[in-house]
Amino acid sequence: MTNPVILTLLVGVAGGLGAVLRWLIIRWNGALPFGLFAVNILAGGFLGLVYAADLAPGWVTILGIGFAGGLSTFATMSAEGFMYYHRGRIVQMLLTLAINVLMPVLALLLVLQFA
Repeated sequence: MTNPVILTLLVGVAGGLGAVLRWLIIRWNGALPFGLFAVNILAGGFLGLVYAADLAPGWVTILGIGFAGGLSTFATMSAEGFMYYHRGRIVQMLLTLAINVLMPVLALLLVLQFA
């Protein structure tokens, strides 16, 4: 994909699709924000699939930056962590931050290992 305008538009469309999927999943909550964990872990695993597929650089950009970027969320993870901290729930804050940082990376590595 050599046309930067088309590439930019496709990244935007893919990002929008990832964001809609994130919105649908992220509402799953309990003692911890399980939907938040799910979207970030799914995005990490999806990136593993993208890198393992040996795609053209344009598709890696569209799927990696666009879709996976729209699916995952650092801002929500930060807000959830702050909410737990503000309520004095330090253990939940630490679990939320640790799970959202470590598990997506592990998902990516696992997918790359077995793809």
